[in-house]
Amino acid sequence: MNNHNLWLKGVAEHNKGEYLEAHEIFEDLWLETDNREEKDILQTLAQADALAVHLETGNLRAAQRLMRQLPELLQNFPNTYREINLVEVREWIVDMISRIPQLGKIPEISDIVPPKLLDS
Repeated sequence: MNNHNLWLKGVAEHNKGEYLEAHEIFEDLWLETDNREEKDILQTLAQADALAVHLETGNLRAAQRLMRQLPELLQNFPNTYREINLVEVREWIVDMISRIPQLGKIPEISDIVPPKLLDS
């Protein structure tokens, strides 16, 4: 499967709520990409979907570990990528970062479903 079709499949899986599958696809794309800027975008999406999986399954310690990487990855996260609007995803990640401490006791987290990836 070429990268464009893999990208579309990742977006579709994310939008169906299949965050583990979307994570795997975005991670595969991340590993295949040489462009640093694109790698960071794909890694952020992969980590966001991993976060959604951890929150869904109640694995809050694993979610907490992601809080060490996601703030840095968000620094250069664009508004759009491959004609997909990323603003709402960034806002969701920022919200999760504000609610999940990097260390210590983890509060109960609600509204854990990330937004869909929609055309810009």
